[in-house]
Amino acid sequence: VDRAAEMGGSLVLTDFLTDKNGVIAKATRDGTFEIPAALKNSSDWGRYQELMAQANVIISGGSYFIRLATSQDILYQFEPGNAFERLGQWRLNAGYQERSPDVAIVTRDLDFEIPEKLIQSGRRIVIFTTDSIAKSDKARSLANLNIVTLGSGDREVEGDRMIARLANDIGYRVIMMVSGPRILDLLLKAERLDLIYVTQAHVEIPFEDPSTVQTILLGGKKVSEMKDFHLAHQFVQENVVTEDASLISQSFLRYDRKTSGIEPDSPNPAGRAQTVIVW
Repeated sequence: VDRAAEMGGSLVLTDFLTDKNGVIAKATRDGTFEIPAALKNSSDWGRYQELMAQANVIISGGSYFIRLATSQDILYQFEPGNAFERLGQWRLNAGYQERSPDVAIVTRDLDFEIPEKLIQSGRRIVIFTTDSIAKSDKARSLANLNIVTLGSGDREVEGDRMIARLANDIGYRVIMMVSGPRILDLLLKAERLDLIYVTQAHVEIPFEDPSTVQTILLGGKKVSEMKDFHLAHQFVQENVVTEDASLISQSFLRYDRKTSGIEPDSPNPAGRAQTVIVW
């Protein structure tokens, strides 16, 4: 189904793996947050990649590039020789210009390095930051690397301005947010998110202190309680083997915005493919 064309504009989506209570990550001993091994599984990861393969651009946070060495690969997995190269080939066969999506980065500062490999890949890189940081010397130096830095808010990036740039100015049809709860919150406040995919593992991640876990929504709220979204599709998968060798079941859920904030159809100057496969 070509959802972007069906909705008459750009489609903004995200995907999370959670436990029954919406927990997506737990603090390690060094204070960083990681997806618990009791949740991680190849079936969820594969479906996540299938969604990402359909995106014209992915939205990440600047913090991802700080911890790049220890993070899951969301930049090169579709390239030849990597784990999901078949999806990179699928993209080319479907009319996408590159094996991998372009990259948008949301950040309040520019205190991170963008890998040379990504810069040389030919993919468009756009940074969304505050208006003042966008005028900084670091932003000007990034322009020499063909990296565009855009001011999109006074104190923080405004979700509406960011999506308007990506959808209307650049012409992306499928935009996938691949970061965490804070950027998700920006999109929700701006009412610029259309689909939320959730893989809900039928387990509970134990914790005593709420500060030691991250949940899909800030404040521990559940997606099922959100008034602006409704459960549009679900199916259950049994006998799933997790990274810690547990055997679990999990539900694949898709929540659709009840009243979409999609902008009217506009030209697609980026020339990006518009194929969207949804379950």
